[in-house]
Amino acid sequence: MISNFFDKLLFAFLLIVAFQIPILSDQYLQFLNGYYEAVHKQVEGYKENARRHEYPDVYAMIDDFTSSHVPAIKYDGEQKLLTMQEYESLTEALDNFKSGNLFERAWYMFQPKRSESLEKVVDNFSPSIPLSPMDIIYCLLVALFFNILISWPVRFCYRKIRKSKK
Repeated sequence: MISNFFDKLLFAFLLIVAFQIPILSDQYLQFLNGYYEAVHKQVEGYKENARRHEYPDVYAMIDDFTSSHVPAIKYDGEQKLLTMQEYESLTEALDNFKSGNLFERAWYMFQPKRSESLEKVVDNFSPSIPLSPMDIIYCLLVALFFNILISWPVRFCYRKIRKSKK
């Protein structure tokens, strides 16, 4: 009886924790959108600069900058190249984030290389319950999986101890 109570309590706790993942991913998406918009404006400025100075594309302008013998222009080209790489990475991330399921979004958010961004999102995070039926189903499955994963060995040991006492 006590083990059933703890099993239910564990499931409830895991479900509440699992419910936070979709909410966190939505807030992470908002963070990505804001960052994307800022970088997008920079990239549009680079494209306009390349067009005005008759470069075929931004990368041709950046190649010209990075091959310059003037250190300031070379450094500016390297910075522009990093911004373009960040822009492409953000574009890909937003596409995957908007079309991916909860597991794919969680996988993206919780990668160690994104810990700094995740910390910024968590600072402004407020817990709640997701409204999307698919998110609720995913959360139920995750909570059930971890509940079984955690409680099964405990139940096995408890039964073994109980049998040995008889």
